[in-house]
Amino acid sequence: MTVHGTVVVTGAAGGIGSATCRLLAARGVPVAAVDLPDGDGVSLAEPMARAVRERGGTAVAVSADLRDPTALDAATAAVVERLGPVGGVFANAGVLRAGGAASPSDEGWQESFDVNVTGAWNVVRAALPHFRPDGGGIVLTSSIAGAKGMSGFAGYVASKHAVVGLMRALAHELGPRSIRVNTVHPTAVDTPMVNNEDHAQRWTGLRGPEGLAALRDVYRARHLLPVPWLDPSDVAHAVAWLLSAEARYVTGVTLPVDAGALAR
Repeated sequence: MTVHGTVVVTGAAGGIGSATCRLLAARGVPVAAVDLPDGDGVSLAEPMARAVRERGGTAVAVSADLRDPTALDAATAAVVERLGPVGGVFANAGVLRAGGAASPSDEGWQESFDVNVTGAWNVVRAALPHFRPDGGGIVLTSSIAGAKGMSGFAGYVASKHAVVGLMRALAHELGPRSIRVNTVHPTAVDTPMVNNEDHAQRWTGLRGPEGLAALRDVYRARHLLPVPWLDPSDVAHAVAWLLSAEARYVTGVTLPVDAGALAR
């Protein structure tokens, strides 16, 4: 796998973002790992970046809120000065908030769009002035919910569909610059966002170990392959390929990594 230049990864502290940073760094790719600040103003991605450096990789943790384009622009420029021009962006940061048309508040709806869509837009725009002259790749994290409906998560579903629209617009706009733009569509992934008691109760009505076991059954029933969910590394490998020169003519595609969920 060949990726030229620095790759900017958002939502890098854990889950798919962390797995992608570690995979890229292990393959010799410099990584700018972007996540929110902790209580001391240090990026939540710093422990992961430190572990990467201890293994001989190159990773710089960046503290930024994707909803603040001015701060994100400055942080991106600073890290590029250290690591070199951008060859890829993985706009992965996202939130999963429950809420349908009868919800008493639109907070989850607004946050879904602020982070999942506007956050992706902001990081792409921050990185574009720093791309290598020979182009590169951009991957936006959508979801199987960006390709089908889902009850009770209106903001999430709508925002993940909007991510696909953003990808398609960017693929047209940036193609002449040899910048490829694609989306990746994971099914459930074994992260705290999904594998938790509140989420289990929402889907099964049960809590505790019983609820978590029932949640596995719910997700397993959605797939053609006999698994309840993916490991973050399964998605990271797909993202790394989309960013690489081996996918140099792949742009404008919606790539499911979903154990057959969308084919079911």
